[in-house]
Amino acid sequence: MRLALCALFLLAGCATTSGTAGPAAKHRVAELQPLAVGNSWTYVGKMMGQPLERTITITGFKDGFYVDDANGRLAVDGEGLRDDKRYLLKEPLRQGATWTSIVSVASTERYEVIDAGFTVSVPAGTFSDCIQVRGINRIDKMRELRTDWTYAPGVGIVRLATTAKVGDKELPQGVLELREFKQAAKAP
Repeated sequence: MRLALCALFLLAGCATTSGTAGPAAKHRVAELQPLAVGNSWTYVGKMMGQPLERTITITGFKDGFYVDDANGRLAVDGEGLRDDKRYLLKEPLRQGATWTSIVSVASTERYEVIDAGFTVSVPAGTFSDCIQVRGINRIDKMRELRTDWTYAPGVGIVRLATTAKVGDKELPQGVLELREFKQAAKAP
């Protein structure tokens, strides 16, 4: 799910972690992004002023990654939730925790847990104990892309908002919110 959404906004690289100033989250990374073949998320909202509805479904497991129908790949390991190039969530999950991903020689993504333990309401319902992560990708000296992901325990991403910053101006690019989450049936 985040797999395809990330591909819409960012490129990837290596990761490092620092900063653990705020209170710890109640949940671990694996609890914030349920990975199982058959899980699906439907999002509604607007991107670049256009209405958008998008369903993402995990369709398989290959080479240690869950793969979705948009060719995204996710895995949880001892450090956090990652795609095949970067950490999307990283332990410890505490407000103020930060990490970076080297995208290219000229670009580095910066991530920070900006809120933990709050409640959010989206079309799919109201979720508590959420985590909000902000990713910033500096394009050049004057431009950057900021993406805020809100994760709900047992569900995954429930809200995604992007903003472009050009000089001192912030230009909202879009918001997607979870309309429906379907969890795969557990094997008997």
